[in-house]
Amino acid sequence: MSRPTNKKEEILQHAVSQFARCGFEGTTIRHIAGKCGITEAAIYRHYTSKRDLYNASIASKASQHNIREFLKTSDWSGEIEVVLAGLATYLLGLAKKDPELLRLISYASLEDAESRMHLYNEVRLPLIMFLSKQIEKRIESGELKPVDPWITGRCFVGMILDCAFNFSIWGGLEKEATAENVICNNIPIFARGLKNGH
Repeated sequence: MSRPTNKKEEILQHAVSQFARCGFEGTTIRHIAGKCGITEAAIYRHYTSKRDLYNASIASKASQHNIREFLKTSDWSGEIEVVLAGLATYLLGLAKKDPELLRLISYASLEDAESRMHLYNEVRLPLIMFLSKQIEKRIESGELKPVDPWITGRCFVGMILDCAFNFSIWGGLEKEATAENVICNNIPIFARGLKNGH
């Protein structure tokens, strides 16, 4: 965690950690204020509500990784197996590098629709949209079978995030279940199921 440059940034850093540790419902403005050494009123000078602070925390976490920029600027010109492996490597690396992000996703999935949707739109949706467009383009070119691009994209992103959660929660229990093994084992199977002529 980098050092905050001002009080608003410090509040945001502590809020991200607290929301990742306790979820939206389990986090209080009082606790965040205590971590920052300020009053609750001081937080409300920067953020209008706990929801506003939560949304800022999600946006901050998403912008920290800039998923959309990664998808836009990376080379995706190989066959579908290369694209899937690239996405899987990125997602599993992201989860390993930033366990707070995984915890935020985990809590959001159990909380109200607004919490879920905000995180979904910032983190998961860009990945699904990107992959579904890749699949659609490759169906049109004849590389892939005619499948539903959206469902296939959602399934793939969900499978990789599930692997990331498993490593985070159950890490060390299964020595053979490494991120590299997931990619080496599952990506070729997934890609073969999509390719035309298989």
